[in-house]
Amino acid sequence: MNSEENRTILLVDDEPGLLELMKEGLEDFNFLVFCASNGSEALEMMKKHSVDCLITDIKMPVMGGIELVTKLRESRLTIPVFFITAYQDLPKEVLANLQPKAIIFKPFDIEEAALLVKNYFLRNP
Repeated sequence: MNSEENRTILLVDDEPGLLELMKEGLEDFNFLVFCASNGSEALEMMKKHSVDCLITDIKMPVMGGIELVTKLRESRLTIPVFFITAYQDLPKEVLANLQPKAIIFKPFDIEEAALLVKNYFLRNP
């Protein structure tokens, strides 16, 4: 697996501004970041690139984060997942089955979110 300095993250969100801010914040911690605007794009991106971690919004057009992660888990892909959401009323049973490492609620501090991911990799080399 990659060293901490070059972990690859796939970031998925339908808000272009947030996507860019998160990308920059993660790159500040030396992550290589690929971006997609929905779950369908993310699946295509994962066919082209090896990814160490997925950070995805839950509600997006075309394919949301829950459907995306469900498809990944069905294909036995066990990469760590961090969900991003503005919604407090999440389907807890569904989320528990998908085993996210964390749920990051909007609005959030970009640096704190990036640090959360960095700390995950420090604890799980």
